[in-house]
Amino acid sequence: MQEVVITGIGIACPLGIGREAVWSAVEDRRSGVRQIDRLAGTSFPVPIGGEVRDFEPKQYVKPRKSLKVMSRETQLGFTASELAWADATLDEAPLDPERLGVVIGASNFRSRIEELADLYRAASENGQLDMARWGEGMREMYPLWMLKYLPNMACCHVGIAHDARGPINTIVQGDVSGLMAIIEAADVIARGHADVMLAGGASSMLSMIDVAWQGGIDLSKNIANPGEACRPFDAGRDGGVASEGAAMFVLESRAHASRRGVAVQAQVLGHGRRCEPCATTQQPSGQAIRQAIEAALAMGDVSVEEIGHVNAHGVGTIADDAMEARVIDQVLGEVPVTAPKSFFGNLGAGSGAAELAISLMGARQGVVPPTLNYEQPDKACPVNVVSGSQIARSPLVLALNHKRTGQAVSLLVRAERG
Repeated sequence: MQEVVITGIGIACPLGIGREAVWSAVEDRRSGVRQIDRLAGTSFPVPIGGEVRDFEPKQYVKPRKSLKVMSRETQLGFTASELAWADATLDEAPLDPERLGVVIGASNFRSRIEELADLYRAASENGQLDMARWGEGMREMYPLWMLKYLPNMACCHVGIAHDARGPINTIVQGDVSGLMAIIEAADVIARGHADVMLAGGASSMLSMIDVAWQGGIDLSKNIANPGEACRPFDAGRDGGVASEGAAMFVLESRAHASRRGVAVQAQVLGHGRRCEPCATTQQPSGQAIRQAIEAALAMGDVSVEEIGHVNAHGVGTIADDAMEARVIDQVLGEVPVTAPKSFFGNLGAGSGAAELAISLMGARQGVVPPTLNYEQPDKACPVNVVSGSQIARSPLVLALNHKRTGQAVSLLVRAERG
């Protein structure tokens, strides 16, 4: 099996666009959670979230005509991919397109309500929807509507832009999608089926359809202080924060990276993917998280004592954080823990990739990224949360994501100093 390394990182999230802007926000302890103007004037109970502000997709998407068939999630994923591609200096590399692939974690891409308005009007009479007229109303839809909102379109656009003819895939598994995409890409390279893979996650939980569907459930009600709303593992936490963003990585075989003389930023050591049967109750015991951690450590032949820090899922809800914290304590003990969602909320399918990017930025400098808003420890969360500046005890990072429906994923990487 070939060694798999990371040679490029691209990120577009509520903290900024590009690794320098994002890491600067982390160092300055600046939150990306703010009031969302389009929600502030409505009756929605939670008008805050993590938006990617000052984002101009025309700077990154080429050809620009592609924007006509790109949802916001695809635009963010494409942007992160371009940033990762540049970070890995791939424009200067002789690549075999047959051995270049793409895997992106995504969620269901929600249509903008404005794009459905004409359909609704045509299928309605006196303000009431008439399903018998639905077929007639569909004629009012933008002809390429479906090409904007299929969740695999982010992967398709990235692959087309770089003439990738190797393995192409999209993983739609909610919050675990980003890390699972990176794992899938790493496995493709390890098996010798590709030399270079672009992998990561892109998602938004801020479309009006998502916002209406969620109804504020499990979201923090600390709307007076948006930057303090997401408080993973803190005793004062009261819910998560909906956000948007993307992060992408360039993965290569170490042999390929060595041949082209590019700097290696991290090595993929191991991973674990597990699931426990709780889709009906949505009350996982933590069994899948524990098994995923153990699988990653076994695959990487790494002991608990060697881990520099854990990048936790840390979504900020009372039950989820307590469950995750118990497992980390039972399996890993006093290992330092960071929770990047404290800075920007939950990006959904993009979270795992964005969180890993932040951990690697810190680990390459020998530090553990801090957790924002951790002020009062909670006995129900017996973990060693890093809330201030802390030197990393090793360059090994264990990243975790999980879902209430039982899926859990872990990824073990070793950062190489920059």
